[in-house]
Amino acid sequence: MLRLVRPAMAHMASFVDALCEGYSRDTLREETPASIAQVADNPAWLLGQINDAPLTIVLPDGSLGKRVPETALWYVDGDEFLGSVHLRHHLNEVLEQWGGHIGYAVRPSAQGRGHASAMLAGMLDHARVHHPQLERVMLTVNLKNPASMRVVEKNGGVLADSIPHPWVPGDMGARYWIALR
Repeated sequence: MLRLVRPAMAHMASFVDALCEGYSRDTLREETPASIAQVADNPAWLLGQINDAPLTIVLPDGSLGKRVPETALWYVDGDEFLGSVHLRHHLNEVLEQWGGHIGYAVRPSAQGRGHASAMLAGMLDHARVHHPQLERVMLTVNLKNPASMRVVEKNGGVLADSIPHPWVPGDMGARYWIALR
């Protein structure tokens, strides 16, 4: 049964398989054999990083920033990890420019089957119920990813503007807003 769940040990073997096939936890930092081995050797560490995240985050430029509180959910079918979706509870200056409230990713072997649309719809429902302070949410999408743009638009995303990517020279993105109320 397809569902959004809190990341748990039951899905870790499949999560590691997803990393090995090219799924990445961060669109700006690719997984390496060493990063995959770290997760495989100590899955409890990764679950702690996700479910009880540290108060700081390493930004793409290498500097430290204050982490915005977020909810992370995994999209699974039984014990099989298919993707992840994150809801940031508010925006800081960095996320207002790129990143927004919600980010999602689907493992390569599960792409093209509607999972991203279902994950985003599920997280929007979660936000409506558990975060009533959010009237609307922002998402950013790289213009090189038209499939993700369609996912956002299918879920009610309204294009606000196009912006340069702050960390990838030459890349452009689209900022979308989705009303929750």
